[in-house]
Amino acid sequence: MNITNKKIFPISLIVIGIIVILFSTGSSILAYALLGIPAGNLIIWFGFISIQLAVYSFNKGFKASKSMVGKFIRILMLVLTIVSILWFGIAFLLSGNFNFDFSSSATGYLGSPEASILYWNIIYVLIVTLIVLMITHSLLRYFERLKDTK
Repeated sequence: MNITNKKIFPISLIVIGIIVILFSTGSSILAYALLGIPAGNLIIWFGFISIQLAVYSFNKGFKASKSMVGKFIRILMLVLTIVSILWFGIAFLLSGNFNFDFSSSATGYLGSPEASILYWNIIYVLIVTLIVLMITHSLLRYFERLKDTK
């Protein structure tokens, strides 16, 4: 089966839409435990992956630009996608539990408030970097097209 950008983008948007609805309504599904893992943690993980795939497929893999900056943006997007895929494992390693709870009574780094700071910074980077790369890529393509018309 050949999965194309035209298939990935709408599927990703549907997943993101469902996740936004679940979280904005405070659905009880989020607290449901699947094999001891809160469904909300799994759902947000799928959301991180979906948003990366949506942006990546919407921009057709960031392949349009042949410049060094364009290639760098593409590599960064791939790295963000990989980090999104690994996010659940990273969050588990930082918190030491599937609830992703952090406590001031933690004896070491894992599960501590310091680990919580890294956990939240990873989440911020996944979202903010995505937005910055989208804007940068759009501006880059705009100026490349402007240059090509002259």
